[in-house]
Amino acid sequence: MHSVFSMDSDQLWQKVLINLKEKIGAQAFKTWFAPTKGLSLKGSVLTVGVPNIFFIDWLEDHYHTLMRDTLRMVFGKRMQLKFRSLNSKQQSMVGPAHVQIPIRLYYTDAAQLQKRYTFDTFVVGDSNRFAHAAALAVAKEPGRRYNPLYIYGSVGLGKTHLLQAIGTFVKEHVDSLKVYYVSCEKFLNEMIDAIQQAKTIQFKKKYRGKDLLLIDDTQFLAKKVSLQEEIFHTFNSLYDAGKQVVFASDRPPNEIPTLEERLVSRFQCGLVCDILPPSFETRVAILKKKTEISSAIIPDEVLFYIAERIKGNIRELEGALVKIFALSALTKMEITLDSIKEHLKDIFEEKEKRKITVDDIQEIVVDYYGISTGAIKGKRRLASIALPRQVAIYFSRELTRLSLKEIGKLFGGRDHSTIIHDYEKIKKKIEDDFAFSKEIVHIKEKIKSG
Repeated sequence: MHSVFSMDSDQLWQKVLINLKEKIGAQAFKTWFAPTKGLSLKGSVLTVGVPNIFFIDWLEDHYHTLMRDTLRMVFGKRMQLKFRSLNSKQQSMVGPAHVQIPIRLYYTDAAQLQKRYTFDTFVVGDSNRFAHAAALAVAKEPGRRYNPLYIYGSVGLGKTHLLQAIGTFVKEHVDSLKVYYVSCEKFLNEMIDAIQQAKTIQFKKKYRGKDLLLIDDTQFLAKKVSLQEEIFHTFNSLYDAGKQVVFASDRPPNEIPTLEERLVSRFQCGLVCDILPPSFETRVAILKKKTEISSAIIPDEVLFYIAERIKGNIRELEGALVKIFALSALTKMEITLDSIKEHLKDIFEEKEKRKITVDDIQEIVVDYYGISTGAIKGKRRLASIALPRQVAIYFSRELTRLSLKEIGKLFGGRDHSTIIHDYEKIKKKIEDDFAFSKEIVHIKEKIKSG
């Protein structure tokens, strides 16, 4: 039996794929992972080839944590995973040899900005016009308008795109300004490393010396006292010096669990704006923009068909488009309305299933854990009841569009802070406990199948 240390890049990736296949559905694996190939292994960096740049977006957005954890499990240590779209010479590895796909690297510059995220590639509609205008105003006059700027909205609506677009615009127009983009999680990891290596002074200088600091996934501050403390002082240092700070989150400041009042106050002292799900017209425009970027030709009727059926998430729109690109590139399939109806059938059937309600979720969860519906709505805090209740609350927020207040009402009149607490507790347990994450996947399948 070969040790992973003696495997080449593709052997290692194939081993990873075997493990991934057990954790996701067969259709998802066939669409997103089967066309991939390990390209190189240098130190702790594994580079994987994919059919095109849109695969990279989808894999990073939807499977980042799962791939990272699976790679660590297979290799026995933390690995860095990078993706690259394949050129014609590499096509013998994946799919028909005649497919011509130009090579494009997925990379970031020193400021951690990705060139594809610009204001030019951001599609503006009624749902995001205010956030876009605010972001552009900040980019044109950093430190003078709307400081801080705080943008929030659900997953996949363009928050990261706007943050990165601000950074790219500023760098292009005022190259002397020091710009940096970072997620809250990465900020925390760097802070921990700095403490362990006795380099806290260098860490503070790095972030407090920026002219424009863009901080993503601000909801990650929940329940992290030391991180909140450092963000607070970093913000104050930059703000007092007239420097610009921009935050993005999946929720407004006052809905982040255990966020200190002084931070809530700082976030709200500038401009807070939200991004809503796009209208039909905006969804079509997004699909056309993505098609234009890929230099593909897709009939309008196909784009309209996709936009009519995927309404709430831009990444899901892109996912359907990526599947079309992949099928066209790898099988030379002609893109017509009839052909895509068949090949996207699984995606649309999932979207068009009956609407999931909290009652549905509670029924499945109590059946799974063997407790009563009365118990899940009650006040008892026994572990045997609290965990199922938290799981049901987690799915109520993930799978319905109800507000925190509405969800709380359906769980015995709990307030919104309790709902947030229970949701975040299950979310963290999923990240930390692999066996529990599989249990959650199983319950989710039961809920979706009714």
